[in-house]
Amino acid sequence: MTMPTDKTLAVRAALENGGSAAETQLALLAGEAGDSQLQIVVEKLTAAEINVLVADADMSKPSMAHAFITPDQFLEAFDRLGARWSQSDEIKSTADYTEIQSDVEDFLCPMILSTGESVRAKKMLEKLLGHPLGAEAILFTAIGRKDYLEFLAAPGTQAITRGTWQELLQVTLEVQPSGYAEIAGLARAIHEDEDGLLSFAAGFIHAMHEEARKYHAAVETAEEDFVDI
Repeated sequence: MTMPTDKTLAVRAALENGGSAAETQLALLAGEAGDSQLQIVVEKLTAAEINVLVADADMSKPSMAHAFITPDQFLEAFDRLGARWSQSDEIKSTADYTEIQSDVEDFLCPMILSTGESVRAKKMLEKLLGHPLGAEAILFTAIGRKDYLEFLAAPGTQAITRGTWQELLQVTLEVQPSGYAEIAGLARAIHEDEDGLLSFAAGFIHAMHEEARKYHAAVETAEEDFVDI
């Protein structure tokens, strides 16, 4: 039982040098002990550690950890996602949020889609859609993209690019249809207002910043409580 703990410590030490160094440790672990031990190690990682590990990953190069991240770890990591972005004063055009949009897409798609397993995707989406910002996050990956309104209006009839917002929406429709309906409803609502799309993007980014800020505030309070006076 000590081996997984030792390996977890090795991965945590590697994380101090970034996600790629930790990825190397995970590859060594997989080669030495197999996926069962890799799962044990990944499930011991904190949400903050998960975020470092997957920060440079996307569907073209998912982390070895993606297949073993639990729904709870996924949601906790999502809560802290806004800490990656600097606070923008104002969203005036799509250019002001496209980098963040790609970051959200690269975070969500491997978490939900990388294994290709519908059962896992359903569990991950169920957890995400239970979050107050979950449906907004999925919609945020799509807003302003070419033909995204047509895609939402006629799901299943459009060609999709695997590993993108399109597959994310398609899988959501297939395994969480009520969640997809919520997302489609949000899309219709924001386009009833001329400035609705930009307002939606600004509101989502601000709300994600607030989620991350609440976490950091809680950590700072806990550290103050343990100060030896």
